[in-house]
Amino acid sequence: MNKSFQLEVNQEYLYLLYKAKNTIWYFNELVKSGYSGYSAIKFQNENGIFVWLENIRIEDSYYRGVLSENNEPKKVPLNTAIDWMIIKGQRMLGGYSIRHYWNTLGEEEKLNFEIECGFRIDEGNDFFRPDRSTPEGAILSIEEFYGHKDLDGIISCKDFRKEAENIMIEHSVEINEKTHEMITSALKVSFFEELELNGFPKFEGLDRVFTIEYQREDQQLIEEKVIYSDGTVTINRLWVWYSGKDGWKVLNLVE
Repeated sequence: MNKSFQLEVNQEYLYLLYKAKNTIWYFNELVKSGYSGYSAIKFQNENGIFVWLENIRIEDSYYRGVLSENNEPKKVPLNTAIDWMIIKGQRMLGGYSIRHYWNTLGEEEKLNFEIECGFRIDEGNDFFRPDRSTPEGAILSIEEFYGHKDLDGIISCKDFRKEAENIMIEHSVEINEKTHEMITSALKVSFFEELELNGFPKFEGLDRVFTIEYQREDQQLIEEKVIYSDGTVTINRLWVWYSGKDGWKVLNLVE
């Protein structure tokens, strides 16, 4: 792929680069496993220009491939990549800087851009590592635990006390220990009753696209767009809290 275009550096772009950085582990694992489809990483060359390196192999701490503009062989350190992409089933995954540009286009321009590139571009699928090192990863982690019906794992991703504090603030309830404990206890009871009534939700065969809606102190309000195989879309809006050494915790769902 040899496509040049001007990118506007704004908060949306910076968040997309954050996504690229925190999902490149998935790309690396795929390449190491012998992925044979189109693969590429983006890096800044010696002239300060961002370029794509294609047909990627990983050897030691380097990406090896050929430059998209001239097919010249090149190797670059793993930690210099700012974006990644693969083409799977004629669909682009990763390619966050390309998608940022694509999002600025009108519908006809988007179609022409896809025809010129030779692959389909949509909202993608964010492969954050399912752990508590990022807010998005914490959401994926708790969903994975739900899928495995692992109650201890689910609880490890939550913090009912912090969730109770959020509810008190949102409803302008005076924060005192008695009320705090009462709401915390009620949230725990409600959580277990919900599980008993409806069972464990399933999160299989889904694409997920994350967006930060709002930040305050040590919390982020994350929108999770869940895209099912039949095209159905649901939106979850969740407060996620950075607890410190125990990482990010999933709090209350915002209606």
